[in-house]
This record gives sequence, structure tokens and C-alpha cells, in this order.
Amino acid sequence: MKTEFIGMVSHELRTPLTSIRGSLGLLQGGIVGEIPPKAASLVSIALNNSDRLVRLVNDILDIEKIESGRMEFRFERHDLTEIAKEAITANTAFADQHDVRFVMDGMHENALVVADRDRITQVLTNLLSNAAKFSSTGGKVIVSVFRKGTGIQVEVADRGQGIPKDFKDRVFNKFAQADSSDNREGNGTGLGLSISKTIIEKHGGRISFRAREDLGTVFFFHLPTMVCDEVTNPTETTGSSKPRILVCEDDFDIALPPRSPRQRGSRRQGMPINTP
Repeated sequence: MKTEFIGMVSHELRTPLTSIRGSLGLLQGGIVGEIPPKAASLVSIALNNSDRLVRLVNDILDIEKIESGRMEFRFERHDLTEIAKEAITANTAFADQHDVRFVMDGMHENALVVADRDRITQVLTNLLSNAAKFSSTGGKVIVSVFRKGTGIQVEVADRGQGIPKDFKDRVFNKFAQADSSDNREGNGTGLGLSISKTIIEKHGGRISFRAREDLGTVFFFHLPTMVCDEVTNPTETTGSSKPRILVCEDDFDIALPPRSPRQRGSRRQGMPINTP
């Protein structure tokens, strides 16, 4: 009953919130003309809080999907370095709000992994936004992508206050926040890192952190690389523009597409049949 209630509330909230957020964004963008400074300030406050509510609803929906086993993934070949660069660009405006700079360092070329691009971007967005919120004013957040062992590691390092010792065991718990007071520097749901942990583990990777109080925190995740970093173009070896598929099946009738009766007979006799 709780799961159904959360799902219903989340869906019912997201639709009107999207409309409200869109309307406020248009007002701030000047679609109805220039608005007075006092009104502009109120619109900005409303827009920021609408964004917070949208993120909260999305996080609740993600948690619901995780608990019910319905979180979907679309695994494809991607370059982690390119995903990291895009995530940095997409979150630069958020960093500017906190007077923080994202700095790319040690970006590894050809960091190929099999991953869901949107989900990995979601993880990076969580790590980047956390680093920006808890960094000192005028600080830098260093983002690195490099090869480590049999995989690729992505690190997001800040020079903020670090993580208290008594909180380190609960960092990836749901609704966990190092500072639960109303005056904390960064407002959040306490769900982002829990969701990120699930996403990385679904990719066969791991996520963790290194932190010292008052000296900053480094969050990182590690994903296995592809079997081959370089994939040969099929046309170079086969002379055909058609893609090739490896079929692992000991029953020829199942492995190969339907053929004529003569070919089916040959197949049963173990005679090879050329197929495109």
C-alpha cells in the first residue's frame, strides 16, 4: 500500500510541477516582457524551489523503481570521458550559483565501457551537484577519468568540509544526510547517493569515497572496460556493409532463419549453408 501510494503521489505531483516550472521559466526568460526587479526575485525563488520539488519527485520515483526491480537500463558502448565532459557542461550553471568551478583533469582518451548513458549521467550529476553544494566559495571541483586495473575510474574531488567520521557508514543509505538541520549549506533529498550506488552496481561496478574531515571528499566510481577498446569495422574483414551477429546455438533449425525445404534438409545433414 505504501509503494502504491508513493507511486500515485509522485506521478500526480510531477505533471503539475512540470507545468509550473515551465511557466516560471518562461516568465523569467521574458516571454511576457521585462518584469519588475522585485517580481523577478520572487519568480527566481519560485523557480528554484520548483526545481527542488521536481528533483525530489524524480528521486522518489527512482527509489520506487529500484525497490520494485523495475529500473530499466539501456546498455550500449560509450566513452566515459565524453559522458563526463557533457555532464560538466550541463551542470556548470549550477556550479556558478555556488561560485564553484568544475575543472577537468587527466581525462583518459578512449575510455570505452558498456553502460546506460543517461543513468551514468545521472550519477555524475549527483556527484557534481553534491561537490558544488559543499565546496567553499570560490573553490574548485576536480573531475578525473583514468584507467585503473581492468576498468575506468571517474573521480569527483572537492575541497569542502569533508564527511564527519560518525556519518561515513551511512553515506549511501536512503534519506541519509550529514547535516539534517534546516540551516545546512546544501538542500537535498538524501536519495541521490543511494540511487547512484544502485546504478553503478547494476553496471557491474562499484562506488565509494575517500574523505577527511575539513580536507574535502573524493567520490569515485569504477566501471569495467569493454573486452576490446578498439572494435574492428565489419566491412574491413568481411567486405560486406551488413553487420555480423554471433549466434551461440547448437540447434541449426533455431540458430538460422527459415530456409527452403532443400536448405532445411541440408541443414539437418550438417551441410554448411552460407548466410548473409
